[in-house]
Amino acid sequence: MFIEVVGNSGSKNAESRLVCMKLGTRVLIDAGSAALISDEELDQIDLVLLTHAHLDHILDLGFILDSMISRRTRPLVVTGSEACLNIVKTHYMNGLLWPDFSKIQVEGRPILEYRILSDEVWTDLPGGVECMAVPVNHPAGARGFLFRYQGKLLVYSGDTGPTDKIWKLARSNGEAVAVVIEVSFPDSKRNISMTSDHLCPSLAVDELKKLGADDASIFVFHMKPWFAGEIEKELNLPGKSVSLLKPGSRIEFS
Repeated sequence: MFIEVVGNSGSKNAESRLVCMKLGTRVLIDAGSAALISDEELDQIDLVLLTHAHLDHILDLGFILDSMISRRTRPLVVTGSEACLNIVKTHYMNGLLWPDFSKIQVEGRPILEYRILSDEVWTDLPGGVECMAVPVNHPAGARGFLFRYQGKLLVYSGDTGPTDKIWKLARSNGEAVAVVIEVSFPDSKRNISMTSDHLCPSLAVDELKKLGADDASIFVFHMKPWFAGEIEKELNLPGKSVSLLKPGSRIEFS
């Protein structure tokens, strides 16, 4: 099983791609830049797993649904917390800002199906991966995820400020082999990180200490593109393997 990065950025400029990652060939984590995925790959996607309903994570959801109408005969399942899905329904796919694809049918079935993801229980995803959604410290119905595949555990923080539960549940569910953690701002903007419920390098180090998985590989995403160079210089975790994710990066955890 693998995670392949389509987009890694927490905001948008000419060089960046908003957050979207493939979990195997059948699941997307978020959809910020999902329209950049080829039609052939999109046709294999059965489920979009949303961390939360901020624009950088959902922007291209409407566009990929639009592109699927002419080709798809089965619903695309969009799953996340109840709060997250309610925001998408009310403020995005509402028939005003964008069509309500849950009411548009192809061959008698809606092109979009919403499915609430329960917290703190293991849920089977397409492709044989198990997922546990965990509330984290960020608005818009935010969740982080634990992914389990053939006994291997990967922690995916989603967008979050300092938090506790996801690390506690990770410790109680095995030894994490990898952690995908957000770092949005440099330490010079620590106050902005705190007030916006995000992490900077020093805060991320504190969070990783809560996990205590000394051998886990660390993968960093969600950097604001104009701060990426500064963040990279500040990330210093002695004895740990740390990688900054970029479009095309691939994490193997099988």
